[in-house]
Amino acid sequence: MQIPALSLRLAQAIVSRREEVKPYEELEELMDVRGIGPVTYGRITPFLTVGSRSELNRDLLGNPLYWTSRGRFEGFSRLQRIVQKQEGYRRADSLGGYTGSPYKYYNRFRYQSDRISLNITQEKDPGEPLPGPFRFDFTSMHLSIQNAGNLRSLVIGDYSIRFGQGLILWNGTSFGKGGGAAGRINRNEQGVRPYTSAQETDFYRGVAATWGNNIQVTGFFSSRRQSASEGGGDGIRYPSSSGLHRTLSERERKGNTGQTTFGGRIRVEAPSGFVGLSWYHNRFERPVVQGGQPWQQHLYYGRTASALSADFRMSSETATLTGEAGRTHNGGWGGLTGLIVEAGSSTDLVFSYRNYGNRFQAILGSAFGEHSGHPQNEEGFYIGLQHAFSGTVTLRGYIDRFRFSAPRYLNHQASSGYDWLLYTEYKPGRETELYLRFRYKVRGEEYSDVDEYGQVVRLPDESKRLNARIHVTREITPQIRLRSRIDWVRANPVNRPSESGILLYQDLRYRPADTFSFETRLTWFRTDGFDSRLYQFENDLLYVLSNTMLYQKGWRGYLLIGWEPHERIKFWAKISMTIYNSRDSISSGLAEIRGNRRSDAGFQMRIRF
Repeated sequence: MQIPALSLRLAQAIVSRREEVKPYEELEELMDVRGIGPVTYGRITPFLTVGSRSELNRDLLGNPLYWTSRGRFEGFSRLQRIVQKQEGYRRADSLGGYTGSPYKYYNRFRYQSDRISLNITQEKDPGEPLPGPFRFDFTSMHLSIQNAGNLRSLVIGDYSIRFGQGLILWNGTSFGKGGGAAGRINRNEQGVRPYTSAQETDFYRGVAATWGNNIQVTGFFSSRRQSASEGGGDGIRYPSSSGLHRTLSERERKGNTGQTTFGGRIRVEAPSGFVGLSWYHNRFERPVVQGGQPWQQHLYYGRTASALSADFRMSSETATLTGEAGRTHNGGWGGLTGLIVEAGSSTDLVFSYRNYGNRFQAILGSAFGEHSGHPQNEEGFYIGLQHAFSGTVTLRGYIDRFRFSAPRYLNHQASSGYDWLLYTEYKPGRETELYLRFRYKVRGEEYSDVDEYGQVVRLPDESKRLNARIHVTREITPQIRLRSRIDWVRANPVNRPSESGILLYQDLRYRPADTFSFETRLTWFRTDGFDSRLYQFENDLLYVLSNTMLYQKGWRGYLLIGWEPHERIKFWAKISMTIYNSRDSISSGLAEIRGNRRSDAGFQMRIRF
């Protein structure tokens, strides 16, 4: 009440928010108090302070409201299955059949506030057994504290790590080349984050923490079980990334080796960017054996692995320069750098160079490149462009030239290739969007032949693939949206006949009310074979990624319904079907379906408060 311009009502409102919500961390939070606007705020702030750092930390950390501010609970439960019976369910367990039901179960329960995250995720894949209601094949848990004073992050349990440009430490989502030509090369690291995904292999389990402000120090320790194929003697193949434990043989090797990883990072921030230094050491309980194929000669083998890297980002008003370089335990080197330049108000230029040596074995990294997975045996130069001609037309494109100096998968010698994309987007208004996309890729591959002496030889050649797409989105009304697409591909594989394919779909979304949505799509496709296959992303249950591959001849359709009977409860249901015109079976092996159709059904419920 001694502060000028404060009435009794405003003074009480300030105190009430402090007691009912949480103590003030910044003066700007006074603007959240009802009755305080810009004028009043300007008059009172010269007389107010949130206190010293030590006083603030003491008041905040000891106040329960600080930890539970904006707390919310969210629970998911999901059920999915393939309707038709697959071959794996027809065979007995002793003959290699699946040991569990065809249903896929997923549960996730999470409490989250501004500072705390507490999570448990459970999943059972199709074909895996579920001995009891709490004995899921995969269970993930964590307790996390975020942004509590100088403690930027503390995670106990399962977590992910994304450092620098992903050269030596990066797990989780990472995008490669695509339509966003100007932004793909520049990754925004997220550091240590609690893990909530159902992906069963790409995470850490233990404890990790980051402390500091302008200078941040991170340390982490992880110890977990992994599944790997036996490699002879005490050795194993590199641990599998599938996470599937359906048959007796798959279940026998579940968790058959341990993996221990520890490391850290120092990051120093400056007004124009930051520099960082990262490292890790990894040890497998059993040695990974070396494969005998030519393309496996440089892959990781052994029991231990380690890596060290330095990265940076420097920004000005018109340019951003990023990079990372590292060395692995066996003396291999790798690095990448990128430059994004604003060449005018409507134009962005991108330049990137990468060079991952043959001996570079960053088994925990996932950097930008032609291939997904660990960066190794690749050199490439990427140029991208994005230009807005007006408020309605945008042009994006890139060309990427790459080279592999040692054998890659199924190749016995060095190879190279290039990839270019042209993407034009037209938005005449908020209701309509149209884009055209052309992509052409050439990659060096080999094929077997017999020479004049009757000996089998491997000869180099090039596979080529041209893809063209036209896509239109039209919002008829706020309740009705239409999407139409034509996708065409021409494939010239090595030593096989050329193939072509086409895909057309019509998509409808209808939302008659805020609590109900209806989405459906009908797709027709026709390709000459697998080499001319086409893909389409589909809307699906929340947090389910669906990228369907289609080839040969047929139809596909799906229906997705969302219903929110209460602000705290929402349901989703999806059913889809693919019908092939000239097939009497789908897929092969244990996944084979007898007949020409495959149907999938899924149901999901979310509760939050």
